[in-house]
Amino acid sequence: MSFYTFGPITKVKGRRSFSKYLLLSILIFGFLLFLLSNPEQIETKQFFQSYETPLVIAHRGGSVYPENTLSAFRHSFDIGSDILEFDVHMTKDGHLVVIHDFTVDRTTNGQGRVDSLTLAELKQLDAGYYHASEEGYPYRNQGISIPTVREVFEQFPTSYMNIELKAQYPDIERKLLDLIHEFQLENKILLSSFEQKIIDAFNNLANGTVAISGGRSEVAKFVALHKFFLAPFYHPKVDAIQLPTKVKFFNLIDEKLIKGAQKRGMQVHYWTINDREEMRRLLLLGADGIITDEPEILLEILHELGLR
Repeated sequence: MSFYTFGPITKVKGRRSFSKYLLLSILIFGFLLFLLSNPEQIETKQFFQSYETPLVIAHRGGSVYPENTLSAFRHSFDIGSDILEFDVHMTKDGHLVVIHDFTVDRTTNGQGRVDSLTLAELKQLDAGYYHASEEGYPYRNQGISIPTVREVFEQFPTSYMNIELKAQYPDIERKLLDLIHEFQLENKILLSSFEQKIIDAFNNLANGTVAISGGRSEVAKFVALHKFFLAPFYHPKVDAIQLPTKVKFFNLIDEKLIKGAQKRGMQVHYWTINDREEMRRLLLLGADGIITDEPEILLEILHELGLR
């Protein structure tokens, strides 16, 4: 008697349990589909509404003239580069200057850390000293100096700029933001840094009014989630990601990665690309911008592809 009553009850309970799991699975699957089709987006800044992609981003002003100098920026601006990219450090007496390295040794005839020298001392150095060409060193003793950020803003008030803060000097974020406000360049600046804490500090001061690119940790977070099919759980807080083509075991030349970032309102810029075929490949995959030492070559390829 107990056998016949126990069997049907067990089957009914089993069917109910199975139905619950099936319903839960359908709900979870549906939620994931919703996330995939409706990813969270960051609001597009004015910086990215002012031009059409793909972008020519002149790395340190390009390679024709000494890097990170007004001469380099003038050349890249005149040939039609979309964005001037440059690096910023701070002097001993608190001025923001445009130079890549922590020291002046590689690019000038001087020696020492940038933050151990005053602006007056930096201005005495020859920023064209080590820039070589087929003719030797044609820019030595030509009066080329390390520029200040103020000088760049003064000479290129209509240019768009990608500014990379190299280190978290005391109050550097506030000093840069004050200059941006002074020259009314809020919509013409993309702020970047390898250090996400610098970007976050600047963004908090700017109240989100200036476009920002992700630091190493933010870019790594998005790439990792994408590679492990967890991108729907990424919450964008930057306007662009700038990345190399490969990191260790990960190939980052990835159309799905590009599209995934774009769906979330983020542009994708690759650095530092100087090879023609690699430029062409990235453009055809849909990259929003290429950071290059050779903006002339990139402009040629854009014309060849009918993108300019």
